[in-house]
Amino acid sequence: MSPDRDALIQPADYRPPGSLGSASPGAPRGPRGSAWRLIAVAVALLLPVGWFLLTARAVTIQVEPQPDRLAITGGLSLHFGGHFLLRSGQYRLHAEKDGYQPLDSELTIADDSSQAAFTMAKLPGRLKLVSTPVAAISVDGQPAGSTPQEALELPAGKHQLSLTAPRHQPQQIEVDIEGLGKLQTLTVELKPGWAPIVVSSRPAGAEVSIAGQPQGKTPATLELGAGAVELEFRLPGYKPRRLPVQVVANQPQTLPEVLLESADATVQLSSTPDGASVTVDGAFRGRTPLALSLTPGTPHALVLSRDGHENAEARLTLAAEERKTLALKLTPILGVLKLSLTPADAVLRIDGETRPLGDGRLELAATTHRIEAAKPGFRPYGGDITVRRGVDQKLDIVLQSEAELKAAANPALISSATLGLRLRKIAPGSFTMGTPRSDQGRQANEVQHPVRLTRPYYLATTEITNAQFRQFRSGHSSGIVARASLDNEGYPVVRVSWDDAMAFCNWLSGKDGLPAAYNADGSLVQPLTTGYRLPSEAEWEWAARFHGDGAPRRYPWGNAMPPPPDSGNFADARAGTLVNQILDGYDDGHAATAPVGKGLAIAPGLYDLGGNVSEWVHDRYDGAIVPSMAAVSDPFGPAGGAEHVVRGSSWRHGRITELRLAWRDHAREPRDDLGFRVARYVE
Repeated sequence: MSPDRDALIQPADYRPPGSLGSASPGAPRGPRGSAWRLIAVAVALLLPVGWFLLTARAVTIQVEPQPDRLAITGGLSLHFGGHFLLRSGQYRLHAEKDGYQPLDSELTIADDSSQAAFTMAKLPGRLKLVSTPVAAISVDGQPAGSTPQEALELPAGKHQLSLTAPRHQPQQIEVDIEGLGKLQTLTVELKPGWAPIVVSSRPAGAEVSIAGQPQGKTPATLELGAGAVELEFRLPGYKPRRLPVQVVANQPQTLPEVLLESADATVQLSSTPDGASVTVDGAFRGRTPLALSLTPGTPHALVLSRDGHENAEARLTLAAEERKTLALKLTPILGVLKLSLTPADAVLRIDGETRPLGDGRLELAATTHRIEAAKPGFRPYGGDITVRRGVDQKLDIVLQSEAELKAAANPALISSATLGLRLRKIAPGSFTMGTPRSDQGRQANEVQHPVRLTRPYYLATTEITNAQFRQFRSGHSSGIVARASLDNEGYPVVRVSWDDAMAFCNWLSGKDGLPAAYNADGSLVQPLTTGYRLPSEAEWEWAARFHGDGAPRRYPWGNAMPPPPDSGNFADARAGTLVNQILDGYDDGHAATAPVGKGLAIAPGLYDLGGNVSEWVHDRYDGAIVPSMAAVSDPFGPAGGAEHVVRGSSWRHGRITELRLAWRDHAREPRDDLGFRVARYVE
C-alpha cells in the first residue's frame, strides 16, 4: 500500500459561518461554488451563439472562378461546407485570385436569401506587336500607336487589329487576348502594295512619267503602287506615247516594248486669198489658214486650190519637230460679167462688198460669186453666179416693187434667201410614168403606170454644191477620185447619205423661215408643208421627161444617140481610167464631177437632171411597182424599203440604159457620183 492509502484521515472541526476564525468574504467557497460560476459564464457565452444560430440562415456564395482568398466583412458570419451562416443585413464580399481583378462587392442578405453569385474579371492581357515594316496600329477601329509595341494592354477577348504602312497592303488581323496579365507576342510581315514594272522603249532613253511626275528613263524598273495608272513616254524628236497599265500588288510585270514614232513637222500655211482648199499628197486637209502636221523625213506635195484661181503648189521635206511658215499666193483667173440693174440706183453688193456698177462690165475671179442688190420699197435680190474664164456672161437684175410682189405671189423662179439657190416653178399635170417593154435599155423596175400631180411645186434648177452644203456642215469633204478633186466649191456635193440630204432640207427651211418638211425619222410632216424637201420620184420624172413641151424625152439632150457636144457631164474619154464603159468620141472636159449648170438645160431651165451626179429622191425603194389603171395622185413612194430611189445618170455612166431619163436606180449608202437637189410646194 502506498503511503497515501495509509494516511490517517482526521476529522475537521465544524465552524459555523461567521464564527471566529472562518474565511473572509470573497474568499473561495470551495469546489461547489466554482462550478456554479463556470456554468454561469458558459451560459452567458452560449446564449448569444444560440441566438445567432437560431436567427441566421445558410447562404451559398458562388464566385467564378474559384478565388484563392475570400472574406465577408460587416457582421458575424460562419463558413462551413461551402456555405455561410449570415443574418439579414449588409455585408461586403472580398475575393482575390491571381490573374483577376480583386472583387470588392456589396452583399445584401434578406430574410429569403439562399445564394449569391459573383464573377471576377480577368486582368487585361499584354500584347507584344512587331511588324515589318513599321506600321500604324488601330485596335477595334481606334488608333493605338505604331509598331513595335512592347506591351500593348488589351482587355481579354477577341480584338480586330489593323496595320497600315506606306506602299504596303493593309493587314487585318483578329487576335484573341487571353488576359490574366499574360504577355502574348505577335509578329506581322505586311505584303507590298506595289509591284516592279519593267518598261522599255525603242529608241531607249525616253522619260517615263505618271501624271506629270517623272519616274525614270527607259529601260527602267518602276516600283508602282497597285491600281490603274497611265504611263507617258517622252523623247525629244518623237511623239509622246501613253500606255495604260493595271498594276497588281506584288505581281511583277514586263511591259511590251514601246515603239516611239518620230514627231511630226508642222507647217503654218496661209494663202492670198485665204479659204483655199489644201491637199497633201492628194488628201484633203482643210482650208487656209491652216496648221499642218507632216510626217518628217518624207517629201510631201502641197496643192492649194480655190475657185477662180490657179492652183498653187509646194513640195516640202521637213525634219522631226521642224516648224515652218509658208505663205502662197493664188493667181486669180478672171472672167467678165455684164450686169444690168433695174432700178439703176439700187445698191449692188458682190460677195458682201458694195461695188459701183459703172458701165456694167465687171471683171471678176472665175468662180461663184454672191450677187446682191437692194433698194427700199423693193424686194432685194440675192443669187450666185459662176464666172468663167474667157466667157462674157450677162446678168440682168430687175428688182420688184412691193406692188409687183403682191401681183406675183407665186413667181416662176425663186431663190433661197440663204443660199441664193434658184428654184423653178413646175406646173402640175398627168403622165404615164415608166417605159414600154420595147424601149431599148429598159429595166424591169420601169413598169408603166399613170400618175397625176395636183399641186405646183418648185424644183431647184441645179444640184446642191459643195459650197452650199458646207454652209450647213462646214467640215464636209466630197473627196477625190484618183487625182480628180470632187471638192471644188461649185461642184455638186457627193458622198452624202439620204439622211444628210433630209437634214440639209430641214436646216435650209429654218434658215429661210419656212416650216420643216421632215420629221426626225425621215417621214414627211403632215399635212405637207412648203418647207424644202427632196422631190418625189414622180415630181423628178415629170420635170425631167415631160414638163415643157409635153412630149416625153428619152435623153437629157433629146431622143437620139450619140449626145451632141456640151450635152452634159457623162463618162467621156477623160474618165477612161475611172469607169468601165465610156461614150466614144465624147469629151465634156471633166474626168469626174463638173461645176453645176454646165450641161444643156432641160426645159424649162433645169440643169444636170442627166449627167454630173445622180440624185437622191424622197421615195423609198422596194423594187415593186404594181400596174394600176387608175392614176395615183401625188405619190411619195412605198411606206417600206431599206433603200431610197436614185434618179438620173452621172459622170460614171456611158451606157444607153443609164443615160435614159427613165432609168431608175436605188442606194443605201453615199457614193462619189450621188448628190441631190431640193424641191418644195408652191403653197
